[in-house]
Amino acid sequence: MTGRERLHCALNHQEPDMVPVFECVYSRHIFQEQFGFIPKTFDPVSVIELSHKMGYDFAFIPIPGVAGFPPEEEVDTIYVDEWGITRKSDPNTWPIDAGIKSPLESADDWAGYKMPDPEAEFRYIGLAECLRRAEAYGMGVIGNMRGPFSAAWQLFGMEEFLCMFYTDPDVVHEALTACTDFAIACSRRMAKMGVDALIYSDDYGSTQAPLFSPETFREFMAPQLKRIKAVADELGLKMILHSDGNIAKLIPEIIACGIDGLHPIQRCADMEIGDIKTRYGDRLTLFGNIDNVGVLVSGTEEDIDAMVKDCIHKAAPGGGYCLGSDHSVHDDIPNRNVYAMCEAARKYGHYPIEV
Repeated sequence: MTGRERLHCALNHQEPDMVPVFECVYSRHIFQEQFGFIPKTFDPVSVIELSHKMGYDFAFIPIPGVAGFPPEEEVDTIYVDEWGITRKSDPNTWPIDAGIKSPLESADDWAGYKMPDPEAEFRYIGLAECLRRAEAYGMGVIGNMRGPFSAAWQLFGMEEFLCMFYTDPDVVHEALTACTDFAIACSRRMAKMGVDALIYSDDYGSTQAPLFSPETFREFMAPQLKRIKAVADELGLKMILHSDGNIAKLIPEIIACGIDGLHPIQRCADMEIGDIKTRYGDRLTLFGNIDNVGVLVSGTEEDIDAMVKDCIHKAAPGGGYCLGSDHSVHDDIPNRNVYAMCEAARKYGHYPIEV
């Protein structure tokens, strides 16, 4: 089977020949070793080429201009992006430039804010080339968008935006709706271009607990996710949610919105993939769960081998699981451990699962 075929099997809760393997590669060491250079931005072509060289079955492909990646190769150290967010380009924050100042200070500023253009052509040039290469490689492509909560809070700053849930709920709804409109427009374009699925990056938790209660989630976030899901269904695409943190209490709410997949199932946030598979595996395709804070950073090859085996044993039977780290592989992870994770996945990931 091709990587793309494995991805579609997992999304449809079918057993492919092997567990699909993927990764969000935020490691400059991997780029340097594989390509001999480090790309200035996390552009679609660099992502798909590295994923292909690493032997991954599919890749999450970001669209420049919507996830903190500057649309141009050359930018000043400090610049204002198209959302009005002041960002600082710094090696310590690669590949996503850090936001250092939000364009809006309070709810009163919302009325004068103008959203960026989702149809701007620069967003889709790299994706078109990426899709062409992925087809030749037999790989899947999941279009990666910033979710409405993450997009909206960056306009005001996290603290101010969360306070607005109580002081200015109407403006919160308006901002979330506008950011969802933007995401939906981009989703339609990506679907027309031929992506295999959609993923929305929208963190809802810290490592200890969700950022808000299930009741608050239902009031503010659920209506937007349901809108996105309705469009994904119309387009015939599965909708995956990326959320860091301990969001176990929100999973029933997320499922009620119709979400098809969940990434990255963070171990350091006490997200237990076996329990999640047992409770929700018939409705959610699960992505990730290999510890990128401890085991991948400082573990031995035997430690990594054991964790990969554990994830496959718990989450892969019956399909509906794609193996990768529980967020991304980053500069603190030795290259050898990244390779060891992929090798172990190929060793133990043959169906029927027997580990």
